Amino acid sequence: MTEKRTRHPYHMYDAVQGQPDAFVRVAGRNDAEAGRFAARAASCDRLFLVGTGTSSHAALVGEHILRAYGGDLPVHAYQAFDFALYGPRLGAKDCVIGVSHRGNKDYTVRSLARAKAAGCLTALVTGEGNVATRPEADAVFVTVPQEISSAHTISYTAALAVLSTLAGHLGRRRTGARLLPEAVLSDRVPAAIRTALATERDMAGWAREHVGRRRIWIVGGGPSAVVAHEVALKIKEAAYLMAEGLAVETMLHGPFQCTDPKDVFVLVAPAGAAQARVTELAGMITKIGAAYLVVGDGTGESMRPGAAGWCVVPEVPEPFTALVGLVPLQLFTYHLALECGTNPDVFRRDDPRFAHALEPIKL
Repeated sequence: MTEKRTRHPYHMYDAVQGQPDAFVRVAGRNDAEAGRFAARAASCDRLFLVGTGTSSHAALVGEHILRAYGGDLPVHAYQAFDFALYGPRLGAKDCVIGVSHRGNKDYTVRSLARAKAAGCLTALVTGEGNVATRPEADAVFVTVPQEISSAHTISYTAALAVLSTLAGHLGRRRTGARLLPEAVLSDRVPAAIRTALATERDMAGWAREHVGRRRIWIVGGGPSAVVAHEVALKIKEAAYLMAEGLAVETMLHGPFQCTDPKDVFVLVAPAGAAQARVTELAGMITKIGAAYLVVGDGTGESMRPGAAGWCVVPEVPEPFTALVGLVPLQLFTYHLALECGTNPDVFRRDDPRFAHALEPIKL
């Protein structure tokens, strides 16, 4: 039985630190299977990615990666619940990939079963220790050992390693060209993740300084909007703080009106199409007297003078900023939990009230 930890380093911390090596390892171990699956999926009309929670965020980032490198195969990401109960009409020319680290999330399994019944090509991206085959999946891509912490981090990165590898094969199958250079997956992205881990001291400082804020807003656009959603989820489940993750344009159309000078904003703003709009938001934040922190790749310099914190990670192709830009904020989340005295591993099951509330619910 795995030992429960009651102080730093919690299991979440070890998982965060293991992400660079896991990305390389998982991409390599799934390369051959991804090639075989791509040979079948390349002729499909549509590809759907489904998941729940952090896995739904991996599906959203996978949508960006596959659109960029998958040879123009139409790709759509769905929440598994919505896909299973309200999803589009499916046919034999569709492909559906479920992402579930445990491999047993109810609505992800239902989504794959629905797809299989419609004659779709199907696959499951899941962690080690699950069944090697499932009747709902034509292929199973295995990522990393089961995470001990309920605040999933390394499994998200590993799922993206699989989807990136698949994107590379699909692009080559559909166009005859290598749209995603091998070195991006084998060298550039893992090196960038490793460099991003070196921001821990700064992230611990951010956590100490801002843990008492009324609310934490995390905002980005495009792939960075997914980072915003994922970080807010992690802060809620690890530190139990009020955090909200929003796409920048959504923030400007109503939510900004409920913000307060006692709030702090985290702006995820690497180079890309969304950066200019995030820069405009930074100016608005300053005008209401609130503080903002920036995670980016050193561009967007006009935001720097007004920023209460400035974190730079290596520049990578924009779809992969949803991974590299996330890593510092995983560390920010972890140190918020340390400041709050919460255990980020246990999903608040150490509180009898929450354990009782969760008991009858099938996730």
